[in-house]
Amino acid sequence: MLRLEKDVDVAKIRDAPDFRIYANSTFIPKVTFYFIESTAPDNVEQRANVDDTAPDGLARVDTDKAIRDIAETLTPTGAPETEADLVVMVHGFNTPRPNARNFFAAAVAALKKDQGAIFSQDPLRPVVCIGYRWPSEAMFGGVLWSSLCAMPLFPRGVFLFSVAALAARAMGWVPGLTEVLTPVAVALLAAIVVLALLRAIVYFRDIYRATNYGVPDLVEVIRQIDLEVSTRVDAEAAEARKKRKRIALSFIGHSMGGRVVTNAIRVLSDVFDQGVITTTLSGARRPEFAAESSGGGGDHSEESEETPDDTPAVSSKIGHVFTLMRFLLASPDIPAETLLADRANFLRSSLERFREAYLFSSEGDEVLRMISTTANYFSFPTGDRTYGYRLGNAEILSSGFGEVKVGRRLLKTLRTGSKKLGELADATRRGNAAAAPRKRWDPAAVAKIFSYFDCTDYVDGEPPKGLLTRARNFKAESSNAGISYLEHLKLLWRYAWPFVPKEERINVHGGYFEGEVSQRLMYRLACLGFTHATKAPAYPSRGDMLNECAEHGIRVILSKRLDSEASQKEREPMDTPEIMNDRAIAEAVQKICEIGVSWRDLCGPRGITETDEDIVIGGIRIPKRRLDGLGSRPPGPIDP
Repeated sequence: MLRLEKDVDVAKIRDAPDFRIYANSTFIPKVTFYFIESTAPDNVEQRANVDDTAPDGLARVDTDKAIRDIAETLTPTGAPETEADLVVMVHGFNTPRPNARNFFAAAVAALKKDQGAIFSQDPLRPVVCIGYRWPSEAMFGGVLWSSLCAMPLFPRGVFLFSVAALAARAMGWVPGLTEVLTPVAVALLAAIVVLALLRAIVYFRDIYRATNYGVPDLVEVIRQIDLEVSTRVDAEAAEARKKRKRIALSFIGHSMGGRVVTNAIRVLSDVFDQGVITTTLSGARRPEFAAESSGGGGDHSEESEETPDDTPAVSSKIGHVFTLMRFLLASPDIPAETLLADRANFLRSSLERFREAYLFSSEGDEVLRMISTTANYFSFPTGDRTYGYRLGNAEILSSGFGEVKVGRRLLKTLRTGSKKLGELADATRRGNAAAAPRKRWDPAAVAKIFSYFDCTDYVDGEPPKGLLTRARNFKAESSNAGISYLEHLKLLWRYAWPFVPKEERINVHGGYFEGEVSQRLMYRLACLGFTHATKAPAYPSRGDMLNECAEHGIRVILSKRLDSEASQKEREPMDTPEIMNDRAIAEAVQKICEIGVSWRDLCGPRGITETDEDIVIGGIRIPKRRLDGLGSRPPGPIDP
């Protein structure tokens, strides 16, 4: 029997695909749910994860057929005007497969419960919801017991030496020598135990898997869907193709899942696209983006720290068929310093592409505040403990709940750890000499892309209770007050200690996905966007949404980008063969103009539009400043 089970496992490992997909299209009309998991293993010596237990309510489907089915759902035959949505949800750190199944099952249950508000505004809108699992594992468990087997020779030798020295002391052997060696052995053994414990919390192991498995595999999923959709659209009649609008691609990232999504977007982005190179190497903003970007203009005075211009400057197009629409982060395990715009950072390059971005955070998230910061103590480059706190610990400094009006003082209203973001910005801001060419730099350019939902004092349920902290509202008397250190320790105890009674346990890191109001907020914003989420049948108005937040102890700062024309513009057309052809012609026209031929003398492609600032040919915007003096002189010889 054991031999038979072993043979079955070997066959499973040998035949395991790179991805397993489970699906259900009957939960909600016009909405299909997929659970897509990477089969990358927990340990590199394994070929694949063989656990293929189907999540409740979902059935295993052929991997390649599932991708074709997703493409078919997103581009329904005979309905080219349909605007489809693809929403991808990514779990975080310390989430083994059973927990991931439960995590996504709870999300499906919440969507089913709120389907009248989320999916009835446009009943013909096809929606695909994907729960994406990357290979994470549970803290401690089997990892602690494998520590000695996985330990390299040098620390293993130190461990064995320390144990032998202490055993000799206990047995009374060589008393003179063991007396000298005992303190050394204790110190060395303690160091080895600390290393084993750091390994057992699986934080660094999860970071490795998220970076090397989670990100590339998520990129591959998006690429394959893009390819299948492109293939379907290319096979349609030209009249139908030109009506196809890009598919809205939105993400929900929890904890380390936010890092997975952020890095995946960086990989998917065309970094050589001139439309996304917004600064020079020195950091100064390029002239063509100075007026468009949320980072243009403004000064560094106390009264006017940030600029009022909040129009996105970077294209949201990804691949041939997608446009990045909404990015929702819940307790992201990302350094808070990424909100500061003094230098380019991995969050900014991804964040600027989304039309809407939301951050759900809590001051009392002890997984980030204590565990993550402690683990990152070894790697985060700082010489001051006030740095290195995580984005998921961002708090809004206000005594009241509901919407908080900040004007141009956003960085002075947000705090992570013991410092306001404005104080961190002042400390990291470059000196006057270096800042001279960057005088139009806006320190809040990244921070004001987000809309913030501070859930530190969030209460829900009957009777109402705090879901992320004990909701003691330390800011009631002073907006600058915060949770005491003793209270932080109590919260960590209530989260981590396994013997805490269930009614007293607090999920400080994932409570957002347990509350009715918080789930309603997150899924409406991620699936509908702010404009549609704040009108019936969702929330009747913006005020109703904010009032519900106030009633449940949530502080809110809304980004001005939500009301900008660029965030609400129509979706761009897909890259059909006609558009790709026009684009190629436009690029050729630009090159010909650069050698002296006027574009007006050419038989250009359809769709040439001239404005005061630029010429648009086949969807390509050519600033006239690039053509100044090029098309007025006789064409010269072309260099070989």
